[in-house]
Amino acid sequence: MARRKLKRSDDPRPSEPSPLPLVPPALLVPLWLIALALPNLIYSGVAFADTLHIMKWVVTGGPVGIALIIAGARLLIYGRDRFDFGFDLFSVVWLLLLAYCSLQPLWVQISSSASLVQELLCFGAVWAFYVITVASFPNRAVRPLLWLANINAAINVLFAELQIRGLNGFTSLILPTPGNYIGNTAQQNMFGLWMAICVLGSVYLYVAYAVIPSGRKRHPAVTALNLLLMVVNTWGLWNSTSRSGIFSLFAGLFVLGVIVLVRFGREYARRLGSVLLLFLVVLGGAMLVNRDRAGALLSKTVDMMRESHTVGGRIGIWTTSWTMFREHPQGVGVGQYKWHYLKAQREMLKSHDHPWQYTHWAHNEYLQWFCEAGVVGGLLLLLMYCLWMAGFFKALFRRAELSREAIWGCALVALISFNALWTRPFHRIENILWLAVAFAITNREMLPSVFKMRVTFSNAFTRLLGLFLILMAVGGLGLLFEGVRGNLELRQALNTNLADQQRALLEKASTRLFTREDSLKYLGYHYLQVGSQTDDIEAMGRGFNILWQHFQREPHSENMSSLIDWAQRFQQVDILKELASYLKPGTYRLEVQRGARDSAGNEIDALVLVPVRSSGGMHVRSSEPAGAEETVPASKEP
Repeated sequence: MARRKLKRSDDPRPSEPSPLPLVPPALLVPLWLIALALPNLIYSGVAFADTLHIMKWVVTGGPVGIALIIAGARLLIYGRDRFDFGFDLFSVVWLLLLAYCSLQPLWVQISSSASLVQELLCFGAVWAFYVITVASFPNRAVRPLLWLANINAAINVLFAELQIRGLNGFTSLILPTPGNYIGNTAQQNMFGLWMAICVLGSVYLYVAYAVIPSGRKRHPAVTALNLLLMVVNTWGLWNSTSRSGIFSLFAGLFVLGVIVLVRFGREYARRLGSVLLLFLVVLGGAMLVNRDRAGALLSKTVDMMRESHTVGGRIGIWTTSWTMFREHPQGVGVGQYKWHYLKAQREMLKSHDHPWQYTHWAHNEYLQWFCEAGVVGGLLLLLMYCLWMAGFFKALFRRAELSREAIWGCALVALISFNALWTRPFHRIENILWLAVAFAITNREMLPSVFKMRVTFSNAFTRLLGLFLILMAVGGLGLLFEGVRGNLELRQALNTNLADQQRALLEKASTRLFTREDSLKYLGYHYLQVGSQTDDIEAMGRGFNILWQHFQREPHSENMSSLIDWAQRFQQVDILKELASYLKPGTYRLEVQRGARDSAGNEIDALVLVPVRSSGGMHVRSSEPAGAEETVPASKEP
């Protein structure tokens, strides 16, 4: 009897189970929607010492930590057999960069360990976010994500309109910054960037989803709502007067237009053109209706053109940053840029006549990354971009079949990467996660066509990796929780008028990593204030020493004035000279003042800092005739 061929369903051998997602989409999508769409609407409030950032970190870092624990647990339980899991070349280079930055303290003297750990924690969380997104985040979730982001942006525009009119007290949900147009992003350029991201999302939704797969147009109410949100957010972008935000949007729209024209032809290009026309109409309307903001933007643009050599006032910062890089080609350490700025500016002012200023950021993320991570770290960052661009241009020139979401991702990478030339999107986790999700969605489709390399692991190592991810996530969430507790304690300390209670709370907050330096700074001011009120020289001396030690770890312009005053009062000559050296040459001079009195009331010849109008270097000048020997007395260490 002839044997019957078995159908696939009749095969007695057990079929291999289909690969499991690293994190089930039913869990991952809500977590990612929270981490991406909510933070720009959140701020900490007056209950925290950090009234802005700490809750933004919670809203972004919490979902990433939870997802990482889920992913690690599944890897630990199932091993590699149930997952199609591995690292693409982009994530491998990124991991090498993360490892390099983590090892930097072995050869770089770190100024602030708290800043280092905070930056590495953020950097590691964004890497984990990228890996999980590549592995498990479905493209279909991009559309609801963009809708939620656009609603968030529109609410921010409403908040900004209330702020600029001084009506932010209408509700405690609005960041209390009357007279500013920043919403709950808390910074003009970051508000402009958020508006640009969301306007790009609206344009993409209109172009990509105007027609359903059957060929029929979508319900006009949905299209109208999307266009309404785009109008509101475009209005917000224009009134932000953020040139970097506006030009970044143009960069993103240019890339979107090129891909749409090459990939889909004129029909979709006409849709994009109609949206751009609407965009220009809204800008024109904003100029007519809100002439004050339009005048401010026009004035800034004219100044930028007239003073083009200053690059929008950034030339001094960039020259200082370049000086820092030349002095530290190995890098100063992640998160340490702001603590080396005053020293680098001191060197820069010896050969350049730029305005004296202080900033935490280089206003160019790539330049700042070279300053912090050094030559090796900077080249690794550029390599990551080269990998992405190789996949992008190959897909563009070969007209590859990219998904709609990947096209949006390409435009978003262009937008944020261009913005990074002028502002600091890499240092706001609520923005850098958007760049990470754009990289993930695009690399998932484009990178394999250029670099097929994919790192996979043995079953045992996969389980070990899962355990490592769990431990890192728990540790990161623990540090975040400690930061929240420390912030609450620090705020309680600043709110109390009882000296003993304030000192106890400050000392308690100083035991927590993320609030240690701020707590010590305020503890120094606490002792100075208590000593001044009680004429306690010992307390004042202790406060001065604490504040000076804090300044040596985290030099900041806001503490210089107090330290200069107290250094003169205690006649700490070496410290006074060190502080004076950070100022612009020719703006101050050091001179000996005869008959002054020290903190104990004794008559001395005191070295003091005197502002001058003439140019020239800093020097010590005596009132004695030229050629007379000058002796500067040094009092006892306070």
